[in-house]
Amino acid sequence: MGRGERPREHVAGDAELRVTVMGLYAAKNAVLVSMRLGLGNTAARLLNHMALECWDEPRGEQAARRYFAGRESSAIALGFGAPANASEAAHRAVKRAIKELIERGAIRRVRLGGRGETSEYELLLDSSRPAAVRRGADEPIPFPSQGTNDWSPQRANF
Repeated sequence: MGRGERPREHVAGDAELRVTVMGLYAAKNAVLVSMRLGLGNTAARLLNHMALECWDEPRGEQAARRYFAGRESSAIALGFGAPANASEAAHRAVKRAIKELIERGAIRRVRLGGRGETSEYELLLDSSRPAAVRRGADEPIPFPSQGTNDWSPQRANF
């Protein structure tokens, strides 16, 4: 695979290749999970970062929805740029956000970090790929008429 190429996988029984996605569907659902669980801004921001960094589907030996970046990477997601991301204040902010995410049921600790290894977390949200809905080339995209809210969102495929 060349530089800038995205990894591709063949889908059994499907004539097309599908791009392996990293975090797209998990991140979309992380926004909803954050809202439903009433997460604070810092915890919601970290959950979205975790979702973007994990694989949506299992990939080789790597399970789906697993986050294992270190505290410094998590601190950057919370707005602590280098070198502040290695500060005690940054580590405390990450620790508080992780605690909130675990207590609210957004993530589960899989492995405790230490001795040169990072902690690993499982994101407890859906990251499955939605069924493909294809619009016919001759079917128009529905838009509401000017000055009205009378349109059918059931036909809108995004």
